[in-house]
Amino acid sequence: MWLESLAGFSFTRPVWLLALLPALALCWLAFQHAYRGSGWESVLPAHLQRPLLRRGSGGTHRSRYLLLGGCWVMAILALAGPSREVTMASTPQAQPSVMIVLDVSHNMLADDLRPTRLTRAKRKIRDILAMPDGYQVGLIAYAGSAHTVTPLSNDPATLTSLLEALEPAIMPSSGRDLDQALQLARASISDLPRSTRVLLLTSGANDTELAALGQHAEALGEQLAVLGAGTLEGAPVALEQGGFMRDDQGRIVLPRLNARALAGTVRRHGASYQSMTLDNRDLLRLLAAPRPASQAGNGQPGKALQDYGVWLALLLLPLAALGARRGWLGLLLCAVLLPVPAEADWADYWQRPDQQGVALLEQNKPDAAAAQFEDPAWRAWAWYQAGDYPQAAEAYAEQLNKQPDDADSHFNYGTALAMSGRYPEALEAFEQALTRAPDHHPARHNRDRIEALLEEQQRQQAEQDTASEAENNSPGDPTGPASSQSEPSETPQPSPAETRNDEHLQNGQPESALSDEGETGTRPDAQQGQSGSTPQGALTDNGAPGAASTPTNNPDGMHDEQQQALDQWLEAIPDEPAELLRRKFLYQYQQRKEAQP
Repeated sequence: MWLESLAGFSFTRPVWLLALLPALALCWLAFQHAYRGSGWESVLPAHLQRPLLRRGSGGTHRSRYLLLGGCWVMAILALAGPSREVTMASTPQAQPSVMIVLDVSHNMLADDLRPTRLTRAKRKIRDILAMPDGYQVGLIAYAGSAHTVTPLSNDPATLTSLLEALEPAIMPSSGRDLDQALQLARASISDLPRSTRVLLLTSGANDTELAALGQHAEALGEQLAVLGAGTLEGAPVALEQGGFMRDDQGRIVLPRLNARALAGTVRRHGASYQSMTLDNRDLLRLLAAPRPASQAGNGQPGKALQDYGVWLALLLLPLAALGARRGWLGLLLCAVLLPVPAEADWADYWQRPDQQGVALLEQNKPDAAAAQFEDPAWRAWAWYQAGDYPQAAEAYAEQLNKQPDDADSHFNYGTALAMSGRYPEALEAFEQALTRAPDHHPARHNRDRIEALLEEQQRQQAEQDTASEAENNSPGDPTGPASSQSEPSETPQPSPAETRNDEHLQNGQPESALSDEGETGTRPDAQQGQSGSTPQGALTDNGAPGAASTPTNNPDGMHDEQQQALDQWLEAIPDEPAELLRRKFLYQYQQRKEAQP
């Protein structure tokens, strides 16, 4: 009977059983010592041994060592975790929920992630809807204002149809109000379990937004996950009417993703961050949340291992009390509390420094990886990923000394110099790369952009010098170009001044795409293709001709014809989710402005 009860036991930590081997060896040595004499028995006569030699009884020694060995074995068994499979009661499984906060600002139109950041972000949302976990998904869109597109629901079809309509053109205000968006998200999940996640898809954040993000990350903790859309190099924002978005000074805006600042801000408070990848690894890492064992599975009764090692640990208490009489317990505590010296990292025995650096890069720790790498090329790449471009340039220079005739080394060195703002030196490095490899298209591309950038800076400097001379010679017109604004309309249109919170202004980066066109950064009209009015000719064009006026003796037939005409008229009304969302967002935006004191 008892053998059957033991048959279901297993050990959750069986590696601890290896500690029984030294225990058996110690017990054997202890017994040998107990039966071994002191050596005086062979020297002293038998009648003198009893009064002169102080010896305890053999039984006392044996019981002492048996007690020590028994405590050792019982402690090892407790640490090994004797467990037995038990049936857990079924509990209803809570459906996982995620409230998505999507950045719909103009920065999301940059094409450093092909085709655009916004398109890639929408694909990520569709991937979440297609996950087998069956998430309850809600969506909040934000630019200069934040609005709920759909609340948390199990209706992926509706969310997908509205998702396609989200564009910067339908938002009532430009810029980025991240604080309002996260406030809206927190309010929508305030009554939901802590397992509910808030997933922020953003193109970056300025200092004000980072401060707000830190406050919300502190409140949400591990509930908040941030997915960055963009690259460190950035890309210009193309406008529908042609040209690129520009700032107040007429310079092309080059928004970049400050991934390092975003990651540091949220991880400081227990939240998670990932940069967008082509596959679903980023989503799996962000949405992975520990769930109670009772919620694992599909709500059916499941199996679980129950650890009985704690009961063996309780049995050690009376045995330890017996050992306390002779001070054994105190000696044991002193041995346990001794500090363990650690002169070398365990990973040093199994991985080379470069391998450790690669592992740290995979963990999104480029700073630590750069400190580990011995290879200058890997070290330069780690510094580049960390955003420390001067350090990356130094490491690439070290690599260049090893391979002076390698075109790629010159190209990498030039790119790091350009990102550090050392444009003339970067231009020279790109020229060296093209000298060694004339068909090196990336080097030619970056060289052309650097040259255009330097020309643009010289032109702007000349204009500033001319303007300074004009101000010195005449008082000038206090109303500059910024005073000529477009006429007010129902939907506020963005001007270059309104885009300050929409991007980090780049005073000429090597990847900036300069344009010869003089367009400003105004938003295209959101009303393009709008046809929300009732079609006037629907009944005559699509309905049955004369059906409403021709008399008939069959009233039921008249009703069928009218219903058919009505259905055709309804089908002729265009389905425009974009216009619906635009009017909804505009109404909410106006209501909030009126509610402000």
